[in-house]
Amino acid sequence: MAEKQSGLTSLTSRKLSRRDVLQLGGAAIVSAAAASMVGWAPKRYAPAVVSSEVKLGLMNTLTGAGSIHAPSVLNCAKLAVDEINASGGVLGSRVFLEIEDNHTDVDISIQKATKLVKDTKVAAMIDMSFSNQRIAVATQVAEPLKAIYISPVFYEGGICGRYFFNTGAIANQNIETMVPWAGKEFGKRFYLIGSDYAWGRGSAAAAKKAIDANGFELAGEEYAPLGQTEWSAIIQRMADAGANFGFLWIAGNDLVTFLKQFIDFGLKDKVRLGFTYMSEEVTPSLPPENRAGLLASTSYLMSLDTPQNKEFLDRFTASFGKDQVVTAFGEATYDSVYLWKLACEKAGTFETEAVVNALEGMSFPDAPQGPIRIDPVTHNSTLREIVGESTEDPIKFNILADLGMIDPVWPDCVVPKA
Repeated sequence: MAEKQSGLTSLTSRKLSRRDVLQLGGAAIVSAAAASMVGWAPKRYAPAVVSSEVKLGLMNTLTGAGSIHAPSVLNCAKLAVDEINASGGVLGSRVFLEIEDNHTDVDISIQKATKLVKDTKVAAMIDMSFSNQRIAVATQVAEPLKAIYISPVFYEGGICGRYFFNTGAIANQNIETMVPWAGKEFGKRFYLIGSDYAWGRGSAAAAKKAIDANGFELAGEEYAPLGQTEWSAIIQRMADAGANFGFLWIAGNDLVTFLKQFIDFGLKDKVRLGFTYMSEEVTPSLPPENRAGLLASTSYLMSLDTPQNKEFLDRFTASFGKDQVVTAFGEATYDSVYLWKLACEKAGTFETEAVVNALEGMSFPDAPQGPIRIDPVTHNSTLREIVGESTEDPIKFNILADLGMIDPVWPDCVVPKA
């Protein structure tokens, strides 16, 4: 972008269609979403606090292409809420978790988010979703209805609004750090593969800039639609290109399908694969002899060896059992609930504008990954960045690099004040 954007400040006058959301990248959509708000005063929907109970919304991919993510997100949200209620709630009110299935679908996400804000009157929403859903909810629900909307998912960037907060990594944290590390470790020829929507294309665009900046080579790039079942042609082209490192952004259940076919090609020891999405929910789907060696650039892994994380995992296991896992999405959901709680307590109210102001700059020192903080300028978060390598044990990753806590960098975003 040539100019800094102050929130959602250059909308078109028409409502974004589902086709628009699917086809446009994040930054393009957000910059196309606010002109219709100029001079318009939307109705505000006050959070419902009834009989000392406050409602917190959780939208989750319980069904659809993102269903693989749902269990960890749900469990971590429940754990945070249970802990908060056991310690007295928030401002003397018990937190009630209102759960909606967004079906990994754009239109349904808009419907469910609108329901949570207008009908259920939640104090805030946390949303596990894909980028196309997130963009739609941010532009068509959260900003016009002035509703707090927290995403626990790393993404390509592009949403710069007053009511949107992100506790997942952006490109400078999990892509721009991974490219120089992987190039040094495995070779300079990169092959990029992404799901064909905002996350895949936006992430690959950031990787291409990092590849060029580090003097490496782009051996090729590919994009596949959500629901892709046949990956052999793409895998063969990657092999033929002589790639040293494949950097992938394949969404949800599609990644499991890709990995099984990649292993069948016998390329696992020839082309190293790295992901911003590779976690303990993916590796169990692979045969034990083929689980090892997959690289994750992420803010959290269960194998993170710190007292804080060990204590968190003890509490999680006590609540949900040893067969349940915590993913980066789940950990960020846990953090999001606590950040909202702390902001409400700082504000002394559940009133939206006061809580938004309190969220800006809010820290959660007890996050399992380490002390995180919301950047008051961009509403993204300071997060840990680690590189982990999977092992034959489905929930154990070897931590190859711990880069510490990294601030978000997004020069083109300055969120507006009230």
